[in-house]
This record gives sequence, C-alpha cells and structure tokens, in this order.
Amino acid sequence: MRSQSPLWQFGISLYRVVIAATIFGLSINNAAAQETVYLQTIEEFDRDGKPVPLAKPNLELLRYIAKDLNLQFDVKRVPWKRAMDNALASDIVLMGMSITTERKKKFIFSDPINANGNWLITRCDAKFKFDSLNDLKGKLIGVVLGTSAGEEFDAQMNTLFKIENDTGAGISRLQKLMAKRMDALVWYGITSSYQDMQAQINRNYASQKLPNDTDTSQPFCVLPRPISIVSNHFAMRINSDNQRLLERINQALQRGRKVGVIPPVRATNLD
Repeated sequence: MRSQSPLWQFGISLYRVVIAATIFGLSINNAAAQETVYLQTIEEFDRDGKPVPLAKPNLELLRYIAKDLNLQFDVKRVPWKRAMDNALASDIVLMGMSITTERKKKFIFSDPINANGNWLITRCDAKFKFDSLNDLKGKLIGVVLGTSAGEEFDAQMNTLFKIENDTGAGISRLQKLMAKRMDALVWYGITSSYQDMQAQINRNYASQKLPNDTDTSQPFCVLPRPISIVSNHFAMRINSDNQRLLERINQALQRGRKVGVIPPVRATNLD
C-alpha cells in the first residue's frame, strides 16, 4: 500500500487538533456559562428539632432566577447570625434580609422579594394587649438571633423588654413558649391575615404531636397587631461585583413579575 504524503498526514493531524480543540472549547464554554452562586438563608426546625426544607415559594423563586440568568444556586440553611457573618467574610448571597440603617452600612440589597409581618405569638391562656411597644414592658420575648423586627423594636431589646434568643426558626420555637419559658415570641409570617396564620401555626404544631397526644385545643394565639411590616431582600457585602450580580437578580425579578411567575410584593398597613 502506498504511503501517504507528509502534506496529507499534516492535514489530517491538523484536522484532528481542530476537532479536539472545538469539542474541548465547547465543554469549557458550557461549564463557564452556568456560574455557581453561593446562597445562605435562615435554617428552620420542626417540633422534633429536625431541619425542614426550603419552602416551596422560595424554591420556585430560586429556580426561576437560576433559569433566567443561566446560573445555579448552591443553597445552605444555617443560623441567621452565622449567615450574616459568612456574607461579610465572602461573596455569598443572603436570602430574606430586611433593611435597617446598620445593615445598609455593610450590605447592598436587591429589590424586595416579599413582605412579612413581625407578629407576636402567645399561649392562648396567657394573651395580653398589644397596641404599642410599651405593652411589652418587663416581658420576655423570643427572637431569632440576628434577625430584625423593625428598628424601633430592635432599639428596645433588653431595655424596655428582655429577649430570649433562638438560633433557628420554625415550629420548634413553639416548644419553648409551651414550656412557659417566655411571654411571647416574634414570628415572621404573612401580612394579610393573622387569623389565617394562627390557624396554620396550630395545624402545623398539631401535625407533629405524639401519637398518644389526644389534646385537640389550639394552644397558640397570634396577637392582632403586628410589631412591624418589613420587606425582605437578597443581600451581599458591598463591592462592585456583588452590585452587578444583584442588579442582574433585580432584572430577573422584574421579568418574573411582569409575566406573573413571581408574585407581587404584598404589604399591609399598620393602621
């Protein structure tokens, strides 16, 4: 068999190099096209102290943003105070942070994700009147460490009233209230109806009762007036790269709301 010319062999080798480079280049481009964004948010626990997954609306929100921006979120749920400390030490996104004067000195914020009321939950056998913060004088109030229930409330912690810190959120906090370790706790919930929220809290608590617990009473009451209404945001430590990422997230939020995939921010008037 006649051997091929050196020129022909060179052409075949070059062709193979081009094909290999093209395939390799495509794989690199595809990997680079979908960036990973590290995100942390508050952890929650059930009645038994076991962690619960991220709520469906939040999962759907993250899925939409990830698809819209061609990125993937690496999500971790940790104690809120730790999440804030982590976000000041590295470029991670916080999900669900409200804006305060002090936080604005350290973080930049996205457009609002949603709004929530900061409500007081008591045992129904120990309800009290709540029209203003003065009604909390001398009481012990449970809060999640690192969270804010509004700047006016925050300023009075351990001054007008005492606080009991929890590291995580969720139904497990109600155990402390049932044990009479506090007078009330701050619950971060919907803004539309405290009656609906009260019913939901009692249903969730009842669903985690022990099999031999036949008590059908509703132990928890939500006081009708919220402490505050706040909007929640994505947040990152202050720098130009993080500002650009949050601007992209804002654009995704706007597109999602325009087509109805992301619900509008709902707020309630305190009056």
